[in-house]
Amino acid sequence: MKGTSFGHFPIKLGNNVQFGDYCNISTPTIIGNNVLMAGRVCFVGKHDHTFDVPGQLIWNGKRGNNGTTIVEDDVWIGHRATIVGPVKIGVGSIVAAGSLVTKDIPPCEIWGGVPAKKIADRFTDEEDKLRHLSFLKYIK
Repeated sequence: MKGTSFGHFPIKLGNNVQFGDYCNISTPTIIGNNVLMAGRVCFVGKHDHTFDVPGQLIWNGKRGNNGTTIVEDDVWIGHRATIVGPVKIGVGSIVAAGSLVTKDIPPCEIWGGVPAKKIADRFTDEEDKLRHLSFLKYIK
C-alpha cells in the first residue's frame, strides 16, 4: 500500500482490508471485513470545502459535515474509483474501475460509470445471492 494516506478523521478498518497503492481516505469512513481496494481509490466528502461565503477564500472555508461513508463486508473496489460520501456500499458489492460513486449501492450489485449506476447483479439468481449473504453471516 505504498503512498496510501489517511486523513485526520474517524476511520475504522475491519479484518482483511487490502489497499492498493496510493489510496486516500479523506472523510470519516468505516470499512468492513474482507474488503479489496485496487490502487488509487479515493474516499472524499461532498462538503469538504465551504465555497459560498462572499469575501472568503475557498482555502479559508470550513469543512462541512460529510457524515460517514460505510463499506460493508466482502466488497471489491476497482482501480481509480472515487467514493463521494456519505454513502453506503452494501455487503458483497463490486465497484468498477474508474467509477464515481455518489449514491448508496445495494448488497451484491455491480456498479460502474461516472456517475456510477447499477451494471449487473453479482449473482445470477436470488437464491445464490441469499446463499452468499447467509455464508457471510456464518463467517463473522
